[in-house]
Amino acid sequence: MKNKKFIFLACLLMSLSACDIVDLEEKPESFIAPAQFFNSDQEAESAIYGVYDFYHNPRIGDYFWFFYGDLGTDVAMTRTIADYSFQHGDMVTVSTHMRHTWRVFYQAIGAANMVIARVDASENISDDVKRRIVAEARFLRGSFYNRLNLLFGNVPVWLDELDLDHVENLGATPANEVREQVIEDLTYAANNLPETVSEAGRVSSWVAKGLLARVYLFAKDWQNAKDMAADVINNSGHSLLPNYYDVFDWTNKMNNELIHVVPKAPDLKGSAMHSFSSPRPFDDNNNFDIPDGEAVIRPDGQLSTDKASRNPGSLFQGWGIFQTVKENYDSYEEGDTRKDMWWHELEFTDGSTFTFTGGGSMGLPGRSGYYPLKWIAFDEAPNNGGRDTHYQRLAELYLILAESENELNGPTSVAYEAINTVRRRAFGGLDHDLIGMSKDEFRQAVIDENRWELGGEGLRRWYLWHWGYDTFLQAAEFVSETNPRLLDNIQPHHKWHRIPDEEIINNPNLRQNPGY
Repeated sequence: MKNKKFIFLACLLMSLSACDIVDLEEKPESFIAPAQFFNSDQEAESAIYGVYDFYHNPRIGDYFWFFYGDLGTDVAMTRTIADYSFQHGDMVTVSTHMRHTWRVFYQAIGAANMVIARVDASENISDDVKRRIVAEARFLRGSFYNRLNLLFGNVPVWLDELDLDHVENLGATPANEVREQVIEDLTYAANNLPETVSEAGRVSSWVAKGLLARVYLFAKDWQNAKDMAADVINNSGHSLLPNYYDVFDWTNKMNNELIHVVPKAPDLKGSAMHSFSSPRPFDDNNNFDIPDGEAVIRPDGQLSTDKASRNPGSLFQGWGIFQTVKENYDSYEEGDTRKDMWWHELEFTDGSTFTFTGGGSMGLPGRSGYYPLKWIAFDEAPNNGGRDTHYQRLAELYLILAESENELNGPTSVAYEAINTVRRRAFGGLDHDLIGMSKDEFRQAVIDENRWELGGEGLRRWYLWHWGYDTFLQAAEFVSETNPRLLDNIQPHHKWHRIPDEEIINNPNLRQNPGY
């Protein structure tokens, strides 16, 4: 119970409204002011839990972050909702919504800054704990700034513990300098975090190095991206699972392919991503007359349901929001098992099938209900599940290695081996290995492989803009039947969102991003 009290104080100190760990029957005798906090190893540990807690905020983690990364690309879209209007290249309507995102990121950064400053200055925290806590807080701060940088480009950067009035008058830091600070924080974390952790969800040095590889790649620092990716692949102990589906099996938590994972717990820090990824009955014509016998959810029969013992509607308690576009679904090569991760049909033991027809309130051309088994967790309570969310896995590092090696030296054996390692799992053998390509052809192969391998994991938008406006435009053309408004509206300055109008009004030192 003592630990719960410390967590309560950490949450109170940081004004973390989402802290659910408090034992309400045990109240502290008096408020502990911030200046009196961080006087023991345990208090420092409790404080860092408060910073980690921000990864449970949907705008930083969970479903919003996946929507930001995939909706309005050649991977996914949803029905028309103002919060997601960016999926059509409408970057104005979403401005008010983005203000909440902007603010929660800065709350998270403020919490990380406070932990860094006060833990580092404390004389009552042991050196080993101090080093690890500061490294964790710097990883978290670096990851928060990285996400702000991806969303808005030029954003205010501060590293000290400042009062709110001061923070609200900071001017924007140029995007490249924001990225430099991200690299500095992540490098410190990589050099000071342990290689292994005993507590699920806390970050290791390999988590920091994995994110660094991506940040270096987006900066077109090919050599550092290659070196960091190779280090994680060769030395971290992580490995690709033999079966693609097993990576995303919600019962296969913390499996060896996953690098950065945020664990979820129902009624404490329950996940919602599985609900947003599951079918919504009236979007599929409310047609759930499942015949008697077992309904096989996977083609290999790993999960089934007996109509006699359960209500088939319990499989479909979602919002039906997160789906791939038909163009992506149809683009998979024959024999690519990754296509099966977009759930399109129910199979029954009598050989009959039920196909999700989509439509309903979607009102979109080419819409046909392709839901991501990557995030669906059957038998989980709506919006309150134990489905962990993960933000990086080893397959991405293989693709980073392939791309950076190609940019440095062309499609060498190193580049081919990296991309073909990913493809061999997808196809179950060597028959689909790539070979004999030019540098430009290999670059396009990486672009395609990224979509097939990582689609639905909240990364596509950032990669498309990394490859450039022309590549994003090609993606918009690719999905023009399903999402015609994107091609009509997309502009080069849409790489970044508008800085929220309210922030511009309130802060005379902020300037709007170019093009808006």
